[in-house]
Amino acid sequence: MGLICLANLEMDVEHSKMDDSKMRPLKGLLKDKRGATMIMVVVAIVMIFGFAVLVIDMSLIQLAKTQLQNAADASALAGATALAISTGDEATAVAEARAEAIRVAGLNLAIQDIQRPVVIGDDDVDVDYDSGTVTVKTHRRKATGDPVTLYFLRVLDPLLENKGEMAATATARVMPISGVSCVRPWCIPDKWADADSDHIWDPGESYDPNITGYRVPDDVGDQVIIQPNKADKWESEWYFEVCFPPINEGNPRTDLYKEWIVGCYDPSIVVSIGDLLYRYPGHRVGPTSQGVEGLINQDPGAEWDPVTNRVINSAFPVSPRVIKLAAFDPTLGLQPGPPQHLVVSKLLVLFVEGHNAADITGRFMKLVTEGEPCPECPEGFLTTVTLVR
Repeated sequence: MGLICLANLEMDVEHSKMDDSKMRPLKGLLKDKRGATMIMVVVAIVMIFGFAVLVIDMSLIQLAKTQLQNAADASALAGATALAISTGDEATAVAEARAEAIRVAGLNLAIQDIQRPVVIGDDDVDVDYDSGTVTVKTHRRKATGDPVTLYFLRVLDPLLENKGEMAATATARVMPISGVSCVRPWCIPDKWADADSDHIWDPGESYDPNITGYRVPDDVGDQVIIQPNKADKWESEWYFEVCFPPINEGNPRTDLYKEWIVGCYDPSIVVSIGDLLYRYPGHRVGPTSQGVEGLINQDPGAEWDPVTNRVINSAFPVSPRVIKLAAFDPTLGLQPGPPQHLVVSKLLVLFVEGHNAADITGRFMKLVTEGEPCPECPEGFLTTVTLVR
């Protein structure tokens, strides 16, 4: 019996040795790491290209979007500005706005294969004359032959082209202004219904700033000669000398009259519709003449073009001879105060052509400038342009 048990034990040991010899190659294979390195390299390459797509291609896409948006913003603002200053009829104004938007878009660059001009067409510019809005779409598209060239997108998917498409949209709007800085120190009566045609306001004569008053486009280009007020009555185109700031905004200074004529003494002072302007006592013929002469000498070559109703030959984008004026409500006239003052009912723009002592000759015109937007106000000589989308 003992011999049998010993024989069985020896057989178990032998089988165990045989099993170990069979398992050894499998265990070696499981422990062999040489193939894993190749798998990790393949995975790493895919990840590297994935990051390349994110870092390089996505950066190009983002750059193009930013540049296209900048171009759309600039183009919309330029188109709206052209719409605002146009002196033509609706069809002319729309055509001018569209042409200017296309022109300014082309001055901007956006990435393609390299930095190239942003090219748009008539279909990319929508001009709404009634609402005063200009909407521009800029783009990089395959259809127009100007997509953004990418580099790694096709590596991830061979069916994709290395071409990126994107677009940007901007809308600018023209809005009237109810308050503006750098107003000159003269205030004239707005136009009223002069029943007896004597140019002097008489009690009972009606006035509506939007009907009888100076208006756009009716009075654009009209020549006027504004003269110092000769009495405490008011005649059309007579002006009262005033000083700033408005009474309702601070303490008016009476020592800066000529400085306000020659330039904008304090750009922080804003004159708005409804403000009360302090009237200088007496007249200042000498300072007025000297101030206007100094104003004209800043841009002596500028002149009025009656064909286009615009200033030409100026040395500046906007001639310093283009000035802002306040007009007062003629039915209220000179308020006794104290102190004597005028109530602003409208803001005007005048190109100063010349002067004879304190008599100032000029032309009414339109101007786009910074100011207090007034969406509910009727169209005026002063407007601002702002992005609304």
